[in-house]
Amino acid sequence: MNKFATHRISFLAETALGFVLLTLVLIWRHGMSSELPDTWLMRAGMLRDLAAELPIGRQALVCSPALMPLPGVAALPFLPFLPPASYGYAYLYGLAALLAMAVVPLRSLLRQCGAERLSSAAPLMLALAAATLGATPHSDLLACLAMLILALYFEGRDLAELRALAGVFWGLVLFAHVAGLALVALRMVVAGVCMARESRALGPGRAGATEAQAVRWIQGVSVAYLLVVYLFLSWMIMGAVRYPVEAAARLCKLERTEAPSESLAAALKRLCPDRTPVVSGHWGYLIQPLLQETRGYHFIDFHPAKLPAWDSRPLVLVVPAPGNPLARLCDQQPENPGLRPGRVSYLLLAQTPDWRFYLFEQRQ
Repeated sequence: MNKFATHRISFLAETALGFVLLTLVLIWRHGMSSELPDTWLMRAGMLRDLAAELPIGRQALVCSPALMPLPGVAALPFLPFLPPASYGYAYLYGLAALLAMAVVPLRSLLRQCGAERLSSAAPLMLALAAATLGATPHSDLLACLAMLILALYFEGRDLAELRALAGVFWGLVLFAHVAGLALVALRMVVAGVCMARESRALGPGRAGATEAQAVRWIQGVSVAYLLVVYLFLSWMIMGAVRYPVEAAARLCKLERTEAPSESLAAALKRLCPDRTPVVSGHWGYLIQPLLQETRGYHFIDFHPAKLPAWDSRPLVLVVPAPGNPLARLCDQQPENPGLRPGRVSYLLLAQTPDWRFYLFEQRQ
């Protein structure tokens, strides 16, 4: 058996063992959680819609930086082996698979940094990260961490072709979590500064680029390509390239972190007892029991034309009020006159400090 085959078998074995370890840690961490985190509920609902081939599943995958595509895509291969009620576990298996791919690269990075003794603990270090973030609203950061390790691993390779490949993983860092946007932007700024210094060092009279400059150009093009793919998907699925940009602006708003003082079910029963709720945005995945009980509707990018023509029940659009932490996950804000003006007319029916209820024309 040649050396390459031996390394390949070793890599596959370590990755498989790492996947088993990380899966067990994530399942244990999930089982220890007192309540299901919002990210788990939204990912599970999104995967159910994707498996059912509903448009809302595809829309939820690309409509907002709050839930970037990579963790959801990594969960798709596990869906055929699970019942719909357990699709949240496919999300955990996807995170475990991404982290397992980083076990061998992390070990190599530790050796390069001179931490030879710590290199053998690479799976345990990733398991610690999984135990820390696994059942929290920030669990998508595990996917971002895995892609970051792979990007740094390829950055340190001797071959220029492998260093250029790091650009693909920098792009996947961007696809994994909204924090990846900042990391990739910082990486591109550093690369630009390095290229400018190298160009000055070459001097105006010397033509040609160094190998390092060529690698950085390829990395930058790879990141730009993946960003264009994300915007293209937004355009194809949502009908507008600006949709994730508008969602990012909502995420940047500072809101309080405590839960609403009055539950939506109580406010709906008190203020609109005879109306069926309609919600729009990722936050609808968090109130699925209420929507199932009332036979309400959940949309991404709601428009009255999306409602079934046969439903004659009185409806009400429910929107988290400004200050409600769920407002970041809502893509409809009728009180904002700059949001798709002229398309739908809304009338404020009732409001509380946490919720707003709007009437709208049900036929367009």
